[in-house]
Parts: sequence; C-alpha cells; structure tokens
Amino acid sequence: MKVVVAFSGLTTRNSCLNNIRPASASAYPTSPTSTTSTTSTTLFDERSGSETNLFNEADEGEFNSYTARFLDDNGLTIVEDDDGRVTARKNENYEVDEADDVQQDDDDETTATTATATATATATATKPPRKEPVQEQPAQIVPASGFNVVLTHCTADFDSLASAVGLAKLWSKKPACGDDDKTEFDSQSHAPTFVVLPRGAHPGVQRFLNLHKHVFPIRSLRSLPTDLSGLNRLGLVDAQRRDRVGPAEHLIGMAKRITVVDHHVDMDSDIPEATDYVVDKVGSVSTLIVERLKEAAIVLTEAEATLLALGIHADTGSLCYDSTTPRDAMALAWLLQLGASQAAIAEHAQASLSQEQQGVLTQALMNTNSTNVHGVTVSTVLLRADGFINGLASVTKDALELSSSDVFLLGLVYEPRSGGSKKGQKGAALQASLLTKNPSSTPTEAAAAAAAGFMEAEAWTGGEEALRRRRLRAAFDRKDLDGSGFLEGKEIAAALSTSGTVLTGEAVTNILEKYDTNKDGRIDFDEFVAFSKDAEDWQKDHEQNTGRKASTLIIIGRAKAGVNLKAVHLNHLMEQFGGGGHPKAASTTVRLADEREAEGIMQGMVDDLIETSLNQQPCVGDFMTAPVLSANPDMTEKQVEDLFTRYDVRALPVVDDNNDVIGLVTYKEVAAAKQRLWNKEQKRLRQEAERAKSGKDKRDGKQSKASDRKLGSALKGWMKQHVTTIPASMTMAELEAVLLENDVGCVPVVLDDTNQLVGMVTRTDLLRQHRYYPSLHYHNKGFSDSIAARKPIIELRKK
Repeated sequence: MKVVVAFSGLTTRNSCLNNIRPASASAYPTSPTSTTSTTSTTLFDERSGSETNLFNEADEGEFNSYTARFLDDNGLTIVEDDDGRVTARKNENYEVDEADDVQQDDDDETTATTATATATATATATKPPRKEPVQEQPAQIVPASGFNVVLTHCTADFDSLASAVGLAKLWSKKPACGDDDKTEFDSQSHAPTFVVLPRGAHPGVQRFLNLHKHVFPIRSLRSLPTDLSGLNRLGLVDAQRRDRVGPAEHLIGMAKRITVVDHHVDMDSDIPEATDYVVDKVGSVSTLIVERLKEAAIVLTEAEATLLALGIHADTGSLCYDSTTPRDAMALAWLLQLGASQAAIAEHAQASLSQEQQGVLTQALMNTNSTNVHGVTVSTVLLRADGFINGLASVTKDALELSSSDVFLLGLVYEPRSGGSKKGQKGAALQASLLTKNPSSTPTEAAAAAAAGFMEAEAWTGGEEALRRRRLRAAFDRKDLDGSGFLEGKEIAAALSTSGTVLTGEAVTNILEKYDTNKDGRIDFDEFVAFSKDAEDWQKDHEQNTGRKASTLIIIGRAKAGVNLKAVHLNHLMEQFGGGGHPKAASTTVRLADEREAEGIMQGMVDDLIETSLNQQPCVGDFMTAPVLSANPDMTEKQVEDLFTRYDVRALPVVDDNNDVIGLVTYKEVAAAKQRLWNKEQKRLRQEAERAKSGKDKRDGKQSKASDRKLGSALKGWMKQHVTTIPASMTMAELEAVLLENDVGCVPVVLDDTNQLVGMVTRTDLLRQHRYYPSLHYHNKGFSDSIAARKPIIELRKK
C-alpha cells in the first residue's frame, strides 16, 4: 500500500517543535526527539560514520540535529538559505512503501539497533535531572519602571520564605513557546521579581539566610522605590490577610496584579483585590510551588531545592503532622533528586535554642500552670520581658513536650520600643526587664530572704547598712556559680531569671556597661551593691506605674495530635484577636492598654478552649465489644478450642454462675493445655504398649475406671487468674495506660463498683477510635443493635 505524505518545512532555529535529534546517539527513532546542544549542529551518517557540520558558528541556544538515516527515512532534504538558516524540507510527493519498511536491514543490524536503542532508552530514563550551579544573585537595583514583589508573612518561617523564592523563580522563568498569552498566576513575567520579608524571620531562618541570602533575590522593604507605580505583580505566600504582611500592607493597593498562594483552606481572606487566589489542602505552601516548578520543567539550583525542602519539612513536621499529604512527600522526593542538601536540612530543620530562648523555656517550665479537663492536660504560662524575643514558637514546642502537656499556651508581655532598640536606652531597657510575676519581690529581696535565717541573729555594731551589705554578700556568693568572686553576664541573667524576669542579651550588656566601673567585663561585689540599690529604686517606680504604659502580648499555642484533641483548633481560638495559623499550631499578637489585661485574655482563651474543643471524652462503655461471649470454668480444652474456632476469637473472659469475672483464657493458654493433654495421652499409650508387650495387659478396676474418664482438665485449673478488669466509665486515655502497663491485648469490662461482666475491649477497638486507617471501619456502640435485639442471633450461634 502506498501512502503519500506532505510535510511543511522543519526549521532547525527558533523552532518550538520537539524535532531535535542528538547527532551522537547511536540509535535513531522514526520520529524526531529533543536535545540541547552547546556546539555546532552536525549531520551524522551512521552508515559511513562521517559527520557534516550544518552550522560552523557556535550558538548557546537550542539546536536541531538530524542523523542521515533519519533524513533518508523521512524523505527530508537539508536546504540552506542566504542568511545561513538551515531547513529540513520534505520532498514533494514523497511516497512511503510500507512493505519496504518492514525489512530494510538484515537481522543482525536490526538486532544491534534494537539493543542499542534499549540501552539508550534505559540511560535516558535513569539520567538524573539537570542541576543549575549555585550562583550569587547579580547586584541589581530595583527598577522603578517595572518590577514584581513576593511577600512572606511577618517573621517569616521556612515555608513562607521557600514558597516566596519559588514563586519568584516561576515568574522569572524563560517562557516556552506559546506561553506569551498565558494568564495563570505562575506565568512568566519580563519584569524582575524580588522577595521581601516585611518584618524579619525566625532565628533559625535568619541563621540560614546569613549563609544563603546572596543566592536568593531578597530585598528589604526600604529598598523598593518610593514611587510604586511600576509595581506590576504582587505575590503573597502563606498569607491571605492584610495583617499578616504588616508594614508591607500598602503594596496591596499599588500592584496591578495580586496573587495569593496559601494552604489554609479554612481561613477567610480580606484581600478582595486579589486577581489570583490559589489555596489547596496540602501540608505546605512550598508543595504547591514545587508542583508548578516541576510541571514547568524549571531547573533549580541546589540551594533553591534545599530551601524548598526545608519549607516542606518545617510545615509538615518532616512529614509527621496529620495535615501531611502524599503530594508533600512526592514534592520532597523531587527536590532531593534535584540535589537538595541533606546536610543543610539536618542542620537547619531542627535548630537548637539560643541562650535567650533557653532562658524563656526555663521560666516557662518553672511557672507553668496545668489543669486536666476530660483527660486532656492544658498548660498555660504568662511571662514578662524587657523586649520582644524571637523564636517563641520553638520554645513553646519544646515546652509542650517537656511538660507532658496536650495543649500549651505561652504568653509573653513586653513593652514595644518604637524605632527598635538603641544602645543609648540603657535605663529604659533595664526598667522593662525588671517586670516580675510578683512585683512585691525584687531579686535582691529574694536573695536576702533566703539568708535571713542566720543574718538576723547576728548583732552588728556597724548598723543597718553593714547588715544590708552582709546580706548582699550572701546573695552575691549564691549567684557566683563558679566561685570566681565576680559575676559574668551569664550569672547575672541566671540570677534575675529566678525571680521570673527574662532578660535579653542586650539588657545584660547594658547592665555590664553601666555598672562595670573598672571595665573588666565583670561585676565585683561593690559594683553589685550599686546595682542592687538602683534595682530597688527602679522596682518601686515600676510598681507605681504598672498598668499605665501600653504593652504588647504575644500568645503562641501548640497542641499534640490525638483522638482526644480532634476538636482542638487553635487557629480559630487566635482568630478572635486577629491571629491565625494551623489547628495545632497558631499565634496572635494583642496590643494592650494595660498589661494587667494579659491575664484575663489568657484565662478567656482557656475557657473558650474548654467549652468549644474539649468535649466529654468517650468512655470504655461507649465503644467496647458488647455483648461478649464468655467461658465456663468447668469447660475442657476441647470445648474452649471449639468456642475459639466457632466464633473466631482470640480471648474469652471466664465467669462464674453469677456472671462475675474470675479469669481470662487466650489462645496461648489453650495451646499450652492441649500440649499437656497430648503429652499425657502419649504417656498413657506408651504404658499400655509396655504392658501388652510384657503380657501384663490385665487392668484392675481402679485403672479401668481412670482410663474411662473423660479426657481433659477443667478450665479453672489452667486459665489466667487475677486478671485486670476495668470499669465501663473509664476514659479512653486511662484505658491506653492500662494496656501499656500490663502489656495485654484485651481487658474485660465490668460494671462500676462491681465485678459483673458487661463487655470486652481490645486493641482493635482502640484502633477504630483513633481512626488511623480508613479500611478499619469506625465502630461505636451507639450505632450497633442493642443486646436484646441481638440475643436471638447469639442463642442461634450457641447451637
């Protein structure tokens, strides 16, 4: 059969078709494929082994190369015009004879070609993705004529920063053919794109940026032009509310196009100007950006892949949070293929606490107030500091684990300082740092009270001042941890922290600069006396002014995952104060006219949490297996085994005639009893064989009567006795503790204050309540038939 084919010209330059064929490939398909070259395009004849250059000049773009075999098979002719453009054109009325194409070469050549093609395909499939080298971002001034900005939220975390850098990469990509008219949020933009952190970053993120900031297109908010008429696109990642971008809110009204990318599907946006609103239920915003980058086949540098991987790790808890999806894992796997550094991820994903954060954690654990509501431990702590402290989220997370709490709310009250902290404001910083939980007790008074037992007994001729110095000496010696006779900065911070005061590093430095008169970097006893006098005066002034100065309250909440905490949504709790976040991790900032309001706000949050989220937890009687089959203590091994086989159970409670639990039998006891019974039977058979062999096969009446008895022993002789039982009113959390302590798989359930059997609870019942696995259907006693309704079926089974 003859087939007539008519082709239009295939041009090797500026072509958007996938018609590129590597000249160095040893196998050739019947249709062209894609490649990228950085040398002149060549025409390679596989039959003769010769090459012919189609372009003599070097070109850094994409090329189309054709093997001579490919051109011949498809009836193509290479034509070069006056401008040096080379075009592969189809011969007019080219006819293809299908019969001739069936066998063109001998069997050996066909076999070799097939083997080579298979090897090439395998090499192509296993070839790792191409990586871009890590390069420093060029020094580029933000042009006023046209630029794009991607904003993180205030105090950026890894997820917000990574998704911002990824979106900037999407906007800066090289447009593919036909992309010029695209209007999607990730389409290419010709204007340069910059990432802006409106209000800094978390300490761990800042530490990462200290090493990598020069390889990302990050600019400060102040570096943007005063005239924002050139702002083309504005992106908001991990934020869909105005207050999340803080001082960069004014950019929203100036951009020609606004893109919002977030993964908080239950949060309402207050940005109606948004032209692109991309919200999807994944564990991390970085996942959404990575999927777009992968779809666009954009090559990332190792640093970019590492940052995006850190973003996924941070917001999914290294794929451990219950909000994690398979898409997060696949995105992370693709980033690892692109060269994401596991060494950098291991170092920065779990950053250690700074000395300042450790001080906050110590105070939080010392002053934690915990309460148990329906089996859930709720802990709160309210601290005061002389200024804002970074990294409170990490502190709260550690406090949640170390305090064995289920929900932890950490509040910090501090006095905001306009214009940032200044080195000259020594007095203000020190005064703010002396806020304590009990204003009536100063650090010096606390130390003096500890030594008062033996100080008051001494009679001094030097008067009250001498007694005061003696007491201060005792306090000084207590705080001099290394016994050097001087107080270093760490010892000063530790001394004041015992009174509930959290000091920043700057405040400690201010104390040293003011009271270290000999400038040796330490505080001796005389300098300590001067400091104590001023501290007492500052404390008195503060007590008079308490509540008269505006302050700020920041609240960080963390909650564990668990069946008892399914209804806990901390983000909803924080939204009433303008905050937000995730169901198990959220925060908010509240401006206070009176710092005494902080305690009431914290108490109100706890009350709302208890009323709306900590509902009555299920009791054992709500999900136990009931009615339950039981065994009689007079049953034999065979009878118990028949029950196990007939009803497909692994354990049965043993009850007496009054339905009181007296024991428990499992398949292990049945197997052991059967083995003992078999051993006895074998012993009896051997004895009879020996008697028959010796001719003494006559048995007396007593032996005959014993052999005629029913084989087997009563269950009461080999069952588990003194078993643990639980009341039907026990909570699920208490039940799990019992199973863990006794290492058992099932426990009989009895009526409260009695030993009457009412049901059984097993590990499977607990798994159903946790709802870990969709295939394990959730069972609740309230949805099952009553005992009376199921009694006919139970009686039928017994027959």
